[in-house]
Amino acid sequence: MMDLLYQPNVTGGQAKMDNNQLMRIGEFAKAANVTIRTVRYYLECGLLPPEKRNENNQRIFNDEDLHWITNLHYLREAGISIVELQHYTTLVREGDSSLPQRIKLMREQRKQVIASIAGKQEQLKVIDHKLERYLAGDSTVM
Repeated sequence: MMDLLYQPNVTGGQAKMDNNQLMRIGEFAKAANVTIRTVRYYLECGLLPPEKRNENNQRIFNDEDLHWITNLHYLREAGISIVELQHYTTLVREGDSSLPQRIKLMREQRKQVIASIAGKQEQLKVIDHKLERYLAGDSTVM
């Protein structure tokens, strides 16, 4: 199950987990840099590990949950749909037997991200060209 657990350098408003600290949903959302609504939605979609509750019946989360949601959030930002994430997390939970399928999914997504980056680079070229022309005093450029 550890495949999903990329552990990025966590800075900038995100809390760092120590000793498998347990957090309630608000603390967890803040640590993950997502909204409480996102946490609840990911739980409803079955994307996070099964929820745990404390003696007051409040949802609690630990560092493994934080790694899961952080990775899910990155993958969402990379363009993977919720349905694809559901499939992916199912594969992760299956273990080693699903590794070829996960490799295929990540390779496909990598291609899409590279294409997106290439498109953004073209957009940046246009913007840079316009800026260059404006800075040179050419106000006729659209």
